[in-house]
Amino acid sequence: MLDQLMQIVRQHSQQSIVENQDVPNEHNEGVIQEAGSSLFSSLQQMIQNGKLEQVTDLIKGNHSSDTVNQLSEGMAGNIASKFGINAASAKNIAGSLLPKILSSLSNGTSNNSLDLQSMLGSLTSGGGIQSTINTLGSQLGLDKDKDGDVDFKDITRLFGQ
Repeated sequence: MLDQLMQIVRQHSQQSIVENQDVPNEHNEGVIQEAGSSLFSSLQQMIQNGKLEQVTDLIKGNHSSDTVNQLSEGMAGNIASKFGINAASAKNIAGSLLPKILSSLSNGTSNNSLDLQSMLGSLTSGGGIQSTINTLGSQLGLDKDKDGDVDFKDITRLFGQ
């Protein structure tokens, strides 16, 4: 999923990063990489903090302004601190880039070019989070298809889709 996310970031980075005079040319690639990895890390952190529904909503195109602002602030902060770009410029980069990325993610999942389940799987991999989700989910009755794990099928059944 990180590869897919990086492709999407690259698709939308021309105006926000490459043509941006506040980003020195030698930092273009680094800023693009940081934007993608920052978003990926933030989404993982949200899941680890029990906000799986918010992440699923984001990927499906239901963008809450609070969540988008939180993601944008994190991305801007990382870009500013790692590349010495002033905070206002970094906020402008994140503010123009993030909505385009999220729109592409949601359009991609609705067009089946991106698999939502594999995206969520890659976000939840590592650190035993999937095991934790399965255990807690089963205890809370979230394993709707009774297959021993809590996955996208369970989430869609939970929301009646």
